[in-house]
Amino acid sequence: MSCGGPDEGSLAPIGVVSTVTLSSNTATLQVGQTVTLTAAPFDARGNAVANKATLWGTSNPSVAVVASGVVTAVAAGIATITATVDSKIAQATVTVTTPCAIQPLALGLGEIRTLTGTQRSTVCIDGGTAGGEYVIIPFKGDTSSLTVPLSFSSTSTDAVTSPTAAARLAAAPAGAMATALRGRDMTRQQAFERYRRVDARAAITGGMRQNARLPRLANIVGLPATPTVGSTVAMNVNVSENCTNPKPRKARVAAVSKNAVILADTAAPANGFTDADFASFATTFDTLIYPLDTTAFGAPTDIDGNGRIVVFFTPAVNALTKAGDPGYIAGFFMTRDIFPVTAPNPADACGGSNFAEMFYMPVPDPTKSLNPFFSNKDSVKTNSIATLAHEMEHLINDTHRQYVTNAGWEEVWLDEGLAHLAEELLFLRASGFQLKSDFTLQALLVKSFAVNTYQVGNLSNFYDYLQSPEVHSAFAQNDIFETRGAGWSLLRYAIDQGQNAPETYTRALLGTSLYGMSNFNSVFVNAVPGGLLAATRQMAIANYTDDSGLAVDAKYSYLSWNFRDVLAGFSPGVYPLLTRALTPTKPAAFPIVGGGAAYMRFGVAAGITASVNMSSGPNAVPATVELIVIRTK
Repeated sequence: MSCGGPDEGSLAPIGVVSTVTLSSNTATLQVGQTVTLTAAPFDARGNAVANKATLWGTSNPSVAVVASGVVTAVAAGIATITATVDSKIAQATVTVTTPCAIQPLALGLGEIRTLTGTQRSTVCIDGGTAGGEYVIIPFKGDTSSLTVPLSFSSTSTDAVTSPTAAARLAAAPAGAMATALRGRDMTRQQAFERYRRVDARAAITGGMRQNARLPRLANIVGLPATPTVGSTVAMNVNVSENCTNPKPRKARVAAVSKNAVILADTAAPANGFTDADFASFATTFDTLIYPLDTTAFGAPTDIDGNGRIVVFFTPAVNALTKAGDPGYIAGFFMTRDIFPVTAPNPADACGGSNFAEMFYMPVPDPTKSLNPFFSNKDSVKTNSIATLAHEMEHLINDTHRQYVTNAGWEEVWLDEGLAHLAEELLFLRASGFQLKSDFTLQALLVKSFAVNTYQVGNLSNFYDYLQSPEVHSAFAQNDIFETRGAGWSLLRYAIDQGQNAPETYTRALLGTSLYGMSNFNSVFVNAVPGGLLAATRQMAIANYTDDSGLAVDAKYSYLSWNFRDVLAGFSPGVYPLLTRALTPTKPAAFPIVGGGAAYMRFGVAAGITASVNMSSGPNAVPATVELIVIRTK
């Protein structure tokens, strides 16, 4: 032994087998197919050992047999093949499947196929000479809020190797959007929105569908048609009860413009908005919000005879948010205010109404006396602009239906989708972006103020929807974040599919006696043949195919937004669409709602025919559930 060198005598002798490796540790075969495995023995130093015999064995000869390394598939099942050399063992797992009895599908890259007939229970897919990857999208093509259970299992499928999304376009780190953009209003606002939009409508139904007549009043109760700045009026600030128990509060006329009357609650905290601030609000309303919304949705009514919209800044709005709440209520329009206080038919009246086209907005609260959300005056001012654009759509929609078209209330999902579209229109105006430009994350980060102020709520809501598309849809009868996100994206998708000016569609949606699905179908009859269900189906496919690198028809694309890139900018930096892996060891079972869709990904190896079995519990998949297969690689 040389000085300082290793003790060679402590190592296993050269030529003594220490380990054995196989040419493959797994294999998937159909009955009758073969695969040849080779065993390679090595000594402790990693040197190949020659002239050693290999003893082959199988754990289940009824599934697979082996002779001299040649494995033959016998019957469906799993067998472990062993190779033993001088007592050292290596193993390979062999999965055997039964060949499909039906003609397998052979799809081209990007091809979209709807399964029919017996394929709806079992579909076979040929891997061809190079193999491929696929996604199955079950889409429930009805408006039922009831879910149905779906189950999927497979044989001979592999885990996919490609990412869900194509490579991100933007040269920005993951989470850049979340870093650059603020959060959005949370649970408390949802609860209040339901009260304001749904419960209020249920409480005020007398005038609807019965007497769509414009009350003959000259002005808002207690206020001249053209009020004097500095004059006062009593306003009901009880927004927790619609038509009962009014709570009057003195409001001062702070500014008057062509389209707005700005009222300031005299009980507002000190050091808030100045008269100059209120005058600036009136100017912004005249030059930005009013023309933006009226171009998109039509002119509002003038039930109070003053030719203006009342914007009432009051701490009653601030008080709706408590100090520990995760978000805040940013302002609102109340349906009750478009009804007269008294009427010959009591069902046509609302005793708590302020009887005006009006909005309620928060005031700055520098000392945080009510909560911490409104202490910064500039933030309150900026956020109020987006809120007014959103609420203006609600005001136009409700007043049109009450006094112009004599229609029933618009369904909440469509009304909220339109209001969120108003926010997007404000973002477009502020950013200078043009529709159908496939906006990327990098483009948004350049315009971070505009997207942060006016569009982040829509993107966040859509993000939430994509995380659970199986149990949420664009036309669900609620106004939760997921429905709002899906509803906004559906309207943007459908409008972009059309060839007319965007306002052609939005004005038509508000200028009709139809509502909900019938309204959508009538307006988009040419833009999206097949109406609401066809549009929702195509959008469900676009959720996966858009900007994925696949060459697909434009009807399976979002033309204005590259959501794969933009939404990957939110933490944790990946496209949020929920997908499920489908392999023999990983079946999938889940419920699906009307308008909902699921996404199951799998691969098929070269020379293999895989099968996917589909059911609804013990029953066949319902006819309303369409099964769509796309080859993705």
